[in-house]
Amino acid sequence: MRKDLWKRTLRLLDLPEDMDPRVPRITVVGRDKMLVENVAGVRRCTEQEVLLLTGCGVLSVAGEGLLVKELGESRALIVGRLMRWAYGE
Repeated sequence: MRKDLWKRTLRLLDLPEDMDPRVPRITVVGRDKMLVENVAGVRRCTEQEVLLLTGCGVLSVAGEGLLVKELGESRALIVGRLMRWAYGE
């Protein structure tokens, strides 16, 4: 119900979906930096995989030498050799 209310409100106000604080915003710089905003937490962090909790499910980031360099209130900066990322449940 709340999810639908957010979507309807954004549509009514003619605002883009990325204004929803539950929708993650991902910025990738080259192959070695990823900034993920609107993160709810970290489920797991190893050098090969970082699992982030988001409003769209668990974001899995795989690579080599991964490190969560910065972790703020709702954002995470991952550095290392990024190889792939995908959403799971």
